[in-house]
Amino acid sequence: MPDQNLLEVEIEGMTCTACARRVEKNLNKLEGVTAYVDFATEKAHLQSNSSIAKDLVVEAVEGAGYRVGTGKPELQKLRPRLITGGIASFFAVLFAMVPGFQFDGSGYLVWFFATLVIFYVATPFHVAAFKNLRHLDATMDTLVSLGSLVAYGYSVYLILTGGMHNYFETAAVVPAVVLLGRYIEVKARKSATDSVRALLSAIPDTATIEVHGARDTIQSSLLKKGMIVLVSAGAAIPADGKLLSASASIDASTLSGESLPQELETGDLVSAGTTNLQGEIRIEVTESSSSSRLAKIADLVREATAEKTKLASLTDSISKVFVPAVILISVATYLVWLFLGDQETAFRAAISVLIIACPCALGIAVPMSLVVATGVGTKRSVVIRNPDVLRLLAKAKHILFDKTGTLTDGKLSIVSAIGLGGVEKNTMLEKAAAVSSGSNHPVSKAISDGWSDSSATNVIEIAGKGVNGQIDDLLVSVEKPGHYQNQEELNTALDNAGPNTLVVVAWEGWAHGLIELSDQPRLHSQEAVAELISQGFAPMLLSGDNPKRVSEIASQLGIADYLGDVSPEQKLETISSFQEPVVMVGDGINDVAALAKADVGIAMGSGAHAAQAASAITILDDDPRAIAFSLKLGKRTYRNILQNLGWAFGYNVILIPVAALGLLNPMLAGVAMAFSSVSVVANSLRLKRIS
Repeated sequence: MPDQNLLEVEIEGMTCTACARRVEKNLNKLEGVTAYVDFATEKAHLQSNSSIAKDLVVEAVEGAGYRVGTGKPELQKLRPRLITGGIASFFAVLFAMVPGFQFDGSGYLVWFFATLVIFYVATPFHVAAFKNLRHLDATMDTLVSLGSLVAYGYSVYLILTGGMHNYFETAAVVPAVVLLGRYIEVKARKSATDSVRALLSAIPDTATIEVHGARDTIQSSLLKKGMIVLVSAGAAIPADGKLLSASASIDASTLSGESLPQELETGDLVSAGTTNLQGEIRIEVTESSSSSRLAKIADLVREATAEKTKLASLTDSISKVFVPAVILISVATYLVWLFLGDQETAFRAAISVLIIACPCALGIAVPMSLVVATGVGTKRSVVIRNPDVLRLLAKAKHILFDKTGTLTDGKLSIVSAIGLGGVEKNTMLEKAAAVSSGSNHPVSKAISDGWSDSSATNVIEIAGKGVNGQIDDLLVSVEKPGHYQNQEELNTALDNAGPNTLVVVAWEGWAHGLIELSDQPRLHSQEAVAELISQGFAPMLLSGDNPKRVSEIASQLGIADYLGDVSPEQKLETISSFQEPVVMVGDGINDVAALAKADVGIAMGSGAHAAQAASAITILDDDPRAIAFSLKLGKRTYRNILQNLGWAFGYNVILIPVAALGLLNPMLAGVAMAFSSVSVVANSLRLKRIS
């Protein structure tokens, strides 16, 4: 079977999901090409059994009315228009509606500011409206463009014929405000690509390979199956592979979420993005970095985030019916009054219909609620990153938790220690800390914490076993349990130990201490779980940790449903098994795919950037109580958005008939439109009352 060719192309100019489908349809017409256009990431993914000609792709995209991207971020392109629109519309309103700033000829100054907005700021709306017209389609862009142009054109007519009033401020404010909403929407969509980029950053750029006994450094992307890679202590592993060294201690928290290092032996598999903790190791590459397990998780993130655009396209869906209806009503209004013989009223009434229907309030209905909610959330260390999921919060009943770093602090500490072989506990701990202080291993750091004055000489780390060092004339080992002269005493202590990490402190062939280490539940975790249960949520604990340890933590926190030894892929399977919307809370790279797949993803602030980028909500201060607050805030925010949309359309629907009957002149239509916007703002501000 021929090799399949893949091509990823950035698409510029898309403003809604209908645009993406239009481009996709054109690309799929190319011979042998299967294409998918992702509106969330603004990229087209093409696949073919033969080489894909870039010029044909460009032609197909431009044929749909869009452009192949130049690599310049959309936010960067929107920002100057947003700033210009904000300043110009502010001064247009100031000189048009505030008596103290009006003077003879001020109308011409307002005309100037409105012209800046119409011919620069509003250009994306005009272009999109023209593209939609070519395809006999209509979106909110159509109404923004038509309403602002009609208001501008009518105002030019009025000012040139000596009319007392004009509507330049309306023409300026409408595109500027709707552009603000577009900017916030694009910023939220950008999180999808951010999460993938951050996820793959765990793989190092370069790798050291061994060729015929010599070392060479190459790009990690060039690694191929069968190559021998050398990874020094503290370095990230560049590709999936098989361990060739006798043993290794690997920090796999990026994939498993387990804070404890994995102790591996010859032949065990290692994953790209994990970290070698002790000594240089040799691995044989089994998968390139582009085909690694981490890369596959990144693909799952892309697939999961590509589906989350329903709230962002809500106004587009409404506009498909609303916009053509408004245009038809305006035309019908003009024709009816013209038939009645009143041309002046016909023109004024038709213009009033368009102005009263112009979606200024609609443009801020969603972003205004989000801006206020963001401010309220920030005070409680809660950030809503992706508005698309808010509609699902009202239906969500299941909340799944990662353990390490989410409900627990993710930091190893001593939970229990006993002296053995006739040695006092404190004496044993002091010697253990002295030896451990010479190691950067997580277990060693936890043991040496608080004993900064203690130190040993000739400290040697033995990968997969432990560390030993000289204290005066005594060789002390801090190691995994082995065989000692007082084995029976040690076995009794091991039997009585909990489901934790166990370390033996030994010298002269005797076990003189047993130390238990584990991470601990975060402060307020139990309170947070209780609050969620009272809100009607069914919590479940999912962890890559030892099932016994997961059971113990679940019992402490009052969680009845739990699973241990769970991989990132199994977390995805668990989420998919639920029929109702699911909330996932996590903190690590291992949680990224699950956070993206879940209907609502919540990430802890101290966790991986990739986890935060893939989530809808981030808890900045790691306080578990903020999780319950964030869910309440999300539900209220979505309800507020629906109320705002009701206000925005309510004024239009009620006043359109009034305008069509000639009972509402364009000036009053502009005032009513402004009052609609004020109502939306006032309603949004009610979110500040949430406690």
